Amino acid sequence: MEHTRAEMSPTEPFGGQYPRAPSVPSTSERRAPMALWLTDLLADPSLGATMVAGHAGVDRHGPIRWAHISELADPTPWLEGGELLLTTALGLKDRPDGQRDFVRRLADAGVVAVGFAMGVSLPDVPDAMVAACDEHELPLFTVPYEIPFIAVTRRVAHHVFEEHYETLRRAVDLHRQVLSTVVAEDGIEGVLATVGRVMPTSALIVLDFAGGEVARWDPSGIADGLAARRLREVMPQHRSRGELRVGDRAIRSAKILRGNHTEAIVAAVTTEPLLEHEELLFEQGVAGVSLELARHRSVRDANRARVDELLDEIMSGRADSSFVARALRRLGLDPDTGFRVLAVRRPPDVTDHTLCTVIEDALVPLSPPLVGHLDGVIHAIVPDEGGAAELIAKAIQRHGWTGIRLGRSRTKTDLDALRAAVREATVALQLEGDDLICDVEALGMSGLLAGIRDDLGASDFVTQVLGEVVDHDVRESSQLVATLRAYLAHGCRPGPAADELCIHRHTLTYRLERVRDLTGRDPRSGAHLVEFGLALALLERTER
Repeated sequence: MEHTRAEMSPTEPFGGQYPRAPSVPSTSERRAPMALWLTDLLADPSLGATMVAGHAGVDRHGPIRWAHISELADPTPWLEGGELLLTTALGLKDRPDGQRDFVRRLADAGVVAVGFAMGVSLPDVPDAMVAACDEHELPLFTVPYEIPFIAVTRRVAHHVFEEHYETLRRAVDLHRQVLSTVVAEDGIEGVLATVGRVMPTSALIVLDFAGGEVARWDPSGIADGLAARRLREVMPQHRSRGELRVGDRAIRSAKILRGNHTEAIVAAVTTEPLLEHEELLFEQGVAGVSLELARHRSVRDANRARVDELLDEIMSGRADSSFVARALRRLGLDPDTGFRVLAVRRPPDVTDHTLCTVIEDALVPLSPPLVGHLDGVIHAIVPDEGGAAELIAKAIQRHGWTGIRLGRSRTKTDLDALRAAVREATVALQLEGDDLICDVEALGMSGLLAGIRDDLGASDFVTQVLGEVVDHDVRESSQLVATLRAYLAHGCRPGPAADELCIHRHTLTYRLERVRDLTGRDPRSGAHLVEFGLALALLERTER
């Protein structure tokens, strides 16, 4: 890879406005800040260096990364590329073929230039070495006898130190700017713009955990035609960092993880792999995106906690309509409009945080998302209008998830009915079938009750479901029916049900297990809630 020096402003490394669609710098124009180039070294009068061969290769092999001294015929096993090699040619004194091989190996190893000490082992540079350097366009310069090699290596080492210091300083400056962007709540787009201004040869793209594009900074069109779907396809699946090529573009990617799950992917798209200082700047961008995601996450987590608390208060019976109205207004939902409750069942392969995030993102166009948890099930309080369940279903389908179902309550206009709406949504999840959205109306409760309202039908149904439990209560003077009724009335929450019955929760658990043993139906599994509810309702009618 060839490089040519390019002028850079030393006064405004991170200043200025957003670039206005600048042309994409070519590979030959990219260089590290304050890099030491061969012409810089040759221009130092204290070294007295003079170019004698390989003029065509000056500054074409990149900046000088280090200086190395060697008298070996083949020092390349100890070279990494980018070195300035200093030698007296002592081991090649009378070997023209060896001198030519020496130069060829250095050129192949990516050496920037060769410095020859005059008058140490040879009075002048061997002709074979000069010719070979011209052939391979490997710069060759002489160092006067009175100038020790340590003067050259010290000069290179000092500059490398200054270069690294400047790179770190710029990285610290960028880090401060990124933090300011996050604090100013300019979003992920603002973070990418801040980093993108100092990486003009790169396009920056952020994908979410499912591969959808979140933000892109690409005023120069470097990543034109590179869709988020394609980026997701080629990203490394099992590594947090990756480098690859897609056509004529290089991609550097970094995953932002939350636990063992990918929360986002940040990608830099360039025409050539990132240089060392660009890698550092890119990592500052990754850190900024991570901070911005963490800020959003903390806001959402706090909102979910408030919804959790509201649902708990509602289902415990401690919240009246005025309390609910105040809570909904604080959460951003107008309590005077119609609403529904959605219950969402999560499959094992989708994390709770991920599913909540997808639901919230889907609801944003309608209203501030009110998503929380109740007894291990995700619930959302949504406006009646706008097709909230359908929006969530489409988002779920886009991710290709299976095993997720939505239970939807009836429309409610009375805040006192919110508790009933939560129950309806939860019960709707028990519907059989493959539909993604399950409406409580599909249970056909009115029709079912009408069909078994006659004495024979009602008695048959109650006997089938609760006959053994009723007989046990009569025979043992127990309270199993009352316990089951309280348990269902409190939304299958053992704590409030035990409080109402003035018994310990362990006693409640024992009674529910006894119901299971007598009926073959476990009231805690949720599979038979509808049957128990209908049987209790019909039993209550017969008791009146």
